[in-house]
Amino acid sequence: MKFKGFTLVELLVVIAIIGILIGLLLPAVQAAREAARRMQCTNNMKQYMISVHNYHDTNGCIPASRFALFNMTWSQGGNQGFAGNASATVALLPFMEQGARYDYVCETARNAGQGSPCWFPNEDPISTLLCPSDSNASQPCSHEGHARISIGTSLGDGGWHNNEEEAIELAEGRVASRGFFAPYRWRNLSFVTDGTSNTIAISEMVSDVQYSTKVKGGIYRTNGIFQGAVGNGGQGVPGPCLTEALNVNDPNSINNGSDTWRAQIWSDGRATTTSVSTVLPPNSPSCLYPYPCDGMAWGFFSAQSNHSGGVNVGLADGSVRFVSDTVDCGNLNAQCVRSGKSPYGVWGAMGSPQGGETVSL
Repeated sequence: MKFKGFTLVELLVVIAIIGILIGLLLPAVQAAREAARRMQCTNNMKQYMISVHNYHDTNGCIPASRFALFNMTWSQGGNQGFAGNASATVALLPFMEQGARYDYVCETARNAGQGSPCWFPNEDPISTLLCPSDSNASQPCSHEGHARISIGTSLGDGGWHNNEEEAIELAEGRVASRGFFAPYRWRNLSFVTDGTSNTIAISEMVSDVQYSTKVKGGIYRTNGIFQGAVGNGGQGVPGPCLTEALNVNDPNSINNGSDTWRAQIWSDGRATTTSVSTVLPPNSPSCLYPYPCDGMAWGFFSAQSNHSGGVNVGLADGSVRFVSDTVDCGNLNAQCVRSGKSPYGVWGAMGSPQGGETVSL
């Protein structure tokens, strides 16, 4: 009597075929999941820009990238009144259906007293501010459990003191922010003379697990961006810093992690924490010029994402586009400019609302 069944060889062949099919299927599944995550990032950035436009319709301006929550006056060298480092996102909360969070922020800041930072420990994340492709985004910050953010306000192609108020810029004779957003400046859409569809307003950021760990690309504390800026009216040069950052054997290249709360405290408006620059290519290292006081540190803070090959950006007209890592960045050995066309190619031009360029992505 014969028994019907599979031989061992046949079973092994079937198992091998199944393994091959699974191997072919997994990348497709992962790609589909990433596509869904990227779409969610895009939707969140669109919602952010809708809140910016609604804020503008109500107040006649957009919020500053960094401001004093209860005291609009500026004082050099210290916190700016109550909750002096508030981010633009704080002002936008009521336009994101986050009125209760805004009330909590204001009440907590008032109770904290004069000179308090705009930090709110042990708080729940705001999902519309996060990108699911950033695996750390939904995790509480290692410092007191602050909520994170994946969206950075664009400071454009300016470099010198782009973390500070205009008085610093004027006193130093340099350029601060040439972006859609700026510290302590409440601009309106008429400022965007190059056209809202040609101007980057926001972009993506990623963060790491905790303070002073390496975020994507690293943040380098270096004097490299200071080269060429002394005594000749220069505004900082990004190229030398990028060279240092990419040359790991250079003893002058210092990477001690982020040395900032990069993307880890949504309510902190300092450039090192919640802003991006359209100077160095997307997903490249960022460059920080270290000031004695970290609150005054400035530099070139790259847009970063965990998407393959580039980052999402939100334009001033409310649309969202994907920008490749290989976008034209012009001459990175050129100094920043105070006015006129950006020396940093399409990427720099898209970050400058008044550069006189009409380029688009």
